[in-house]
Amino acid sequence: MAKTVGYVGTIEVETRNTARIWFSLTESKDNSNWIKIGAVRAWFTMNVDASDRPIFMAELSLVKDAMRDGLQIEVKHDGVESYHHKNSGDSYTVTGVRILRAPMHF
Repeated sequence: MAKTVGYVGTIEVETRNTARIWFSLTESKDNSNWIKIGAVRAWFTMNVDASDRPIFMAELSLVKDAMRDGLQIEVKHDGVESYHHKNSGDSYTVTGVRILRAPMHF
């Protein structure tokens, strides 16, 4: 399982055949240096139609709070998905979200 650390830069909602929430991370809270995995900007997704919807909704609260307060988060995710958001190979399904006490690292 991979981990990516950053600041929430944008949150988007997709309503085309699924209830999917996408978000993307930046390297710092003050600019738009989008985090890339490989050559493309990484998009992290949560499917709110999934059977574990309560978990995704709780994680979405963490993502929204981190975006509002400029806090750094750690996103756990599996490998790249077969579907994509903007470019081929850019989507990763979230398996966990944790707010970090940026910029402290242990």
